[in-house]
Amino acid sequence: MTTNRNGFGSITRLPSKRYRARYTVPGTFPQVWASAPETFTRKVDAEVWLARQRTALEDGVVRPKAIATRLTLREYAETWVQDRRNGSGEPLRGSTRRVYEHYLTQHVYPALGTKRLAELTGETIASWYRQLLPDRPTLRARTYALLRGILATAVQDDLIAENPCRIRGAGRSKPAAKKHVASPAQIAELVAAMPDRLALSVLLGAWCQLRNGEVLELRRKDITPKVVLVTRGLTWVDGQPIVGPPKTDAGIRGISVPPHIAAAVAHHLDAHTAREADALLFPGRSEGTQQMHSSTYAYYFKQAVRKTTVPADFRFHWLRHTGLTLAAQSGATLAELQARAGHSTPSTVMLYQHATTVRDQALAAALSELAQQ
Repeated sequence: MTTNRNGFGSITRLPSKRYRARYTVPGTFPQVWASAPETFTRKVDAEVWLARQRTALEDGVVRPKAIATRLTLREYAETWVQDRRNGSGEPLRGSTRRVYEHYLTQHVYPALGTKRLAELTGETIASWYRQLLPDRPTLRARTYALLRGILATAVQDDLIAENPCRIRGAGRSKPAAKKHVASPAQIAELVAAMPDRLALSVLLGAWCQLRNGEVLELRRKDITPKVVLVTRGLTWVDGQPIVGPPKTDAGIRGISVPPHIAAAVAHHLDAHTAREADALLFPGRSEGTQQMHSSTYAYYFKQAVRKTTVPADFRFHWLRHTGLTLAAQSGATLAELQARAGHSTPSTVMLYQHATTVRDQALAAALSELAQQ
């Protein structure tokens, strides 16, 4: 698609060879787009429509508020996704935007997309929700939470009086799969089952608690046998690698490498990593210039899992969970776990409080034994 912009609106030539005309409604923030009710065969017709809309606004024939109240949910949601900012004030990552668009296209627009914002009532939302993915509770909760967030912004924009998403607890769900904690022996099994050029990735996931995207973007300059620096992460959008900083400042961190895997780090750098500072630790191909796709890595990891005693559904991310649990059992405080994991708030690492408590109880028992002696 090609888009031409002028001082008032824009005209886009669609894959169908027709032209879409739209403009931003004055006084709306985030910006709300108003589109022509139909597409045009000729570009000049789209230009004429835009000119008429501009004249009508300037002459007061129609008011921006009136235009905004005619917006459909789809029109508003598309603008919301484009203008949305994360907690740091930055535009949404490409991977996040893609997920939101998938939820909306697959699960919201078919039933609600053509409805005007003003037509959305609590009963309309409840009726939609009753039919929404009853056998996939996590996806159902995330889709509902997204729609609720979009309509909350519409309330702030004074486009609707109240948020029709009022189903208590609908945006929350329990994890569909229980996380498994591997033993140190099982971690060693996974390391042995992986191809030698990928063995270190398992060690980094478990003992340095790295995420998959952090591991696959590591380069020679980021790691020594003593420390690994996490400053970037890798995601894939439409088949293209997207490299960016962690979502929060806390994600940028230096992690001490446990001494028992230092030799493995040195071996990998010597045997499987090119000499350039930017050389990838785990390239997709032997020449080392392209990151390994996450699905390719998942294939190797699943093959390794089948050769071990860990559960058949064991995932790479559970190595991180395993490492943080073992760190808690070793006596790490919640603040230490938060720093090592790169979490911006302590709420996430509260998951490991139980392991910390168990460790504290063991220490208390040991103190009693000393007292008795």
